[in-house]
Amino acid sequence: MKVKQLGGYSSQQYKMQFSGVTPRLLIGQGLEARLKFDQSTGRPVEPHEVESQQATLYYPGLGVQNVKLPAGYVLPKVLDDLAEVELISPEACTVGRNIYVRAEGIELK
Repeated sequence: MKVKQLGGYSSQQYKMQFSGVTPRLLIGQGLEARLKFDQSTGRPVEPHEVESQQATLYYPGLGVQNVKLPAGYVLPKVLDDLAEVELISPEACTVGRNIYVRAEGIELK
């Protein structure tokens, strides 16, 4: 049996994977800056340009998922560790057996 996959990121794919589950934010050290890489050399672009930010969320019953956020995104001050949150415009993409999630931001639920 083949798994049906939507091409690229979509909100439908996010709903299929995470419907009905409220994620919790794992702040830890805060957001992780993801550097922009040169495809030909596999090395970071100089000067170290930030391509995106990454947050870690815990989905009860499903596990931990990293979420890609815009490069200049800053977490709102009202968010605490393990706070129940909602993603702003969440989208997911399935590649093989891996799920990748991106969003425009995070807000308190």
